[in-house]
Amino acid sequence: LACVGETAVPRNMQHCVVAGRPIPAIGFGVGTAWFAATPGPQQTELARSVHAALDAGATQNAGLSICHIDEAEMYQNEGTTGAAMSAWLTANPAMPRGSLFVTSKVMSVDDGIESVCKRTLAALQLSYLDLYLIHAPFQRSGAPFATPLPEAWRQMEALVDAGLVRAIGVSNWRVADLRQIVDSARIPPSCNQVEAHPYLQQPALMRFCKEHSILVTAYSPLAPLTKPALHGGPVDAAVAAAAAVHGRTMAQVLLRWSLQTGRLPITTTSKPERLGEYLAIFDFQLSTEQVQAISAAGALKPQRFFWTKCGGQFKDDPLEEEDSAP
Repeated sequence: LACVGETAVPRNMQHCVVAGRPIPAIGFGVGTAWFAATPGPQQTELARSVHAALDAGATQNAGLSICHIDEAEMYQNEGTTGAAMSAWLTANPAMPRGSLFVTSKVMSVDDGIESVCKRTLAALQLSYLDLYLIHAPFQRSGAPFATPLPEAWRQMEALVDAGLVRAIGVSNWRVADLRQIVDSARIPPSCNQVEAHPYLQQPALMRFCKEHSILVTAYSPLAPLTKPALHGGPVDAAVAAAAAVHGRTMAQVLLRWSLQTGRLPITTTSKPERLGEYLAIFDFQLSTEQVQAISAAGALKPQRFFWTKCGGQFKDDPLEEEDSAP
């Protein structure tokens, strides 16, 4: 599986492979900043940001778009994103639907995954999703779904059979959760999207996903820069040193670290000028020593920022996630 590797990831690799299809090697997330975007300035900003992300992706690749939008039912803003993508495609007739890679996620598993998926497709104004994920292995409260995970996965497989989605995967699943479906799955999970950055590396989960050819996508890959609790932490010096050597920003080094440790980064910004910076990570490569220095520094202070209020489903020590039970 391309892009699940170590420091040998080619510096110019702009696409990975998921379920035999290319997936742009960096994605634009529309969740945290625009969660439950309300009518007015917030929705306007989300639409403007989606347009800017698609413009930047198309321009960066001179027509070979790396336009990768990451959505979710739980974000409660699919209608705004869908309208923005539709308007962008209309305004850019040279860029067909196939130039976009659109991911969404189902949280309301017990409502019936097919019905939720169809609502998502209608809101996004799409006939299919490139990738569809089960957003978590449990409800937002941490309580288990009424639907057993193997049955939920069979419903996901049916979406592929029906042509509603091209590839299926999961998000925020631990080793214990993945073990419930990997052996019996007719269509194996192609992706596991998790919080991942130098302070949350989850090595046991990474090993399991690599062994089962599951692509790991990383949300919050810039946490050392965006989370005040991490400012001045041990990772800063290692990232700054690599940035100085390569003449790059710290954000670019963190995104490169993510790629070179086998994690496809999903990031976001409301500032269009940042988009070009984030996409300009395919013409340099961190050395093995630089990657190891960042990893070692992050391991000194493991910390999780998302899904911390779900009934103790994740252990306090992120290094022990393999043993967390659903």
